Amino acid sequence: MFQKVLIAEDHGLTGSGLKESLTGLSISEILVVHYCDDALLKIKAALQQGTPFEVLITDLSFKVDYKNRSLSSGEELIAEVKKVQPTMKIVVYSVENRVGKIKTLYDDLGIDAFVGKDRRDINEIGKAIKQVFEGKTYFSESWQHALRSSENQLELDDYDILLLKLLTKGLKQEEIAQYFQERNYPASSLRSIQDRLGKLKAIFGAKTPVHLVAQAMERGFI
Repeated sequence: MFQKVLIAEDHGLTGSGLKESLTGLSISEILVVHYCDDALLKIKAALQQGTPFEVLITDLSFKVDYKNRSLSSGEELIAEVKKVQPTMKIVVYSVENRVGKIKTLYDDLGIDAFVGKDRRDINEIGKAIKQVFEGKTYFSESWQHALRSSENQLELDDYDILLLKLLTKGLKQEEIAQYFQERNYPASSLRSIQDRLGKLKAIFGAKTPVHLVAQAMERGFI
């Protein structure tokens, strides 16, 4: 079993609950910090001392207060941790409920487990740690059905995501075509973009580009 675990959680009672949920797993050291910056400092210090943390359990959202900080979210923390200690195992404990967003955490940030932040789910932390220790990924039981649901299994490629992001910036279809053409992107003609937008609107059940962007944002794709 892992011997050194770091928990980044700004709610004291939740942090204590997470720590308590790991009792009985024979973990020698479990440390709780309340800020992302502090978590990164602890990780760097442990590396320098030759006694690195093996697992980071982190929330995604951290409340803003009087303290100045460089990292304001769990996503930023995970990205920085991956730079200094790529092999560290990452468990996210969050209220995030957008399947597209959660899928991005696995695909882009390489997390190892996601557990929903719910009273029923906190007991899953121990189960998640066991699965990760065995080299497996873990997804909270309360979200497994949503992940498997065909309605939520939308596969968008980089072209789709960029197209949606350009729409959020207020670019018209003609301007998007010009943007793609200047950068030698494939399918850069106005007709190609109109066709792709039509398919995306059908996928998301959107009637207008504005509605399409709203649906994509709601599901966590942009």
